[in-house]
Amino acid sequence: MLVAAGTLSAALVAILSPSASAGPAPGPTPTPTPTPTPSPTESPTESPTESPTPATRVRWGFGDVDATCESRVFFKIHRLSPRNFYIPRTRFIDGPGGTMTVSVTREHEVLAFLETESEKQISLTTGDVVRNLRRLGIPHLEERHMVFAGHEYTREVSKGMYGNMRYRVFGYRVGWSAWSVLGTCRHRLIDRGIANVPAKVEGWRYWETKHPKYHGRILSLK
Repeated sequence: MLVAAGTLSAALVAILSPSASAGPAPGPTPTPTPTPTPSPTESPTESPTESPTPATRVRWGFGDVDATCESRVFFKIHRLSPRNFYIPRTRFIDGPGGTMTVSVTREHEVLAFLETESEKQISLTTGDVVRNLRRLGIPHLEERHMVFAGHEYTREVSKGMYGNMRYRVFGYRVGWSAWSVLGTCRHRLIDRGIANVPAKVEGWRYWETKHPKYHGRILSLK
């Protein structure tokens, strides 16, 4: 049987078309996900703070330093030596040899006093100096010391020697200086001097000599 050329072409197309469609259908092309653009972050704005009041500029030997100080007065001790405050009319000499007995039965007041190097009138008093010396480590100092009670003392005198007794109040001779601290932290000298200050201790002093003496002079041996 003869088939026309046009009909054969149509049949071939009809046979090929189903086999082409039987393969897997192509999937949809994936759409790329857009990358999010980071939004700019605003940095926090600092609130203005009040600047502190500048301190006083002080020039020391090693440069400028900011410093302020509270004004005050302080003391320094430069030297300290013991001394005796002898009570008048309590000097006794006995001997040679024997036993010596002495006693105090009178009242006497011993006062502290100052020797300052400044000739100008200053506001510091003896009481001011004594109080500050006590704070600096000499607590037994007194501005005034009263000798009240009787104090008896007995001593054996060496053979051929003369016994000497004298009643005294113990104390100190103190080299001191007073300073003021300025608002700029500089120190200014107020005054300096010597303080002769009695302590809270008293008693007899005993010593022996070959001859009876008073102020270095030999007295009568009879």
